[in-house]
Amino acid sequence: MSIRDYWIEEIQNIEEFKAIADAVDPEIADIKDEIKNLIDDQFIETATEKGIARREKMLKIQPFSDDTLNTRKFRVGVKWNNQVPYSYRQLEKKLFDLVGEDGYTMTRNLAEHTLTIKINLGTKRMLQSIDNIARNMSPCNLIITVELQYNRHLDLEVFTHEYLGTKTHLQLREEVLQ
Repeated sequence: MSIRDYWIEEIQNIEEFKAIADAVDPEIADIKDEIKNLIDDQFIETATEKGIARREKMLKIQPFSDDTLNTRKFRVGVKWNNQVPYSYRQLEKKLFDLVGEDGYTMTRNLAEHTLTIKINLGTKRMLQSIDNIARNMSPCNLIITVELQYNRHLDLEVFTHEYLGTKTHLQLREEVLQ
């Protein structure tokens, strides 16, 4: 929409006003974009780079240089939405919300006081954050292990030998294969 649309027809057809509209319209578009960004920055899920950077500064989070915006949003969300008291079900819900239903497996052994969480390779950049969540949400008497769920032989069966031959052993073990 142009500023011309707000003028009466007689003014719209004057060359000087056309030039004014051509000069003002990009500035109005920039203002509209900035207003939209300000609204989006009110929420972590829709925040822009600038909005996430502001929250990272508030929470004293140092992002990695190669982090994506989604990874940064994840870290901010983890720290921002930290609440007590906690239960096993709340930890399950938190993990489900963060990495999805297929993004992790969690096993607890109350007799041995252990809690083991394995996250899928696709979310390996979130390992440290999930470890922090598990330690903050779990009782102190549990031995907590958070680790990556590496590719297993069973996971590799769906690929051809030709495809697997193009990968190193490390890649087969630690990378998401497609």
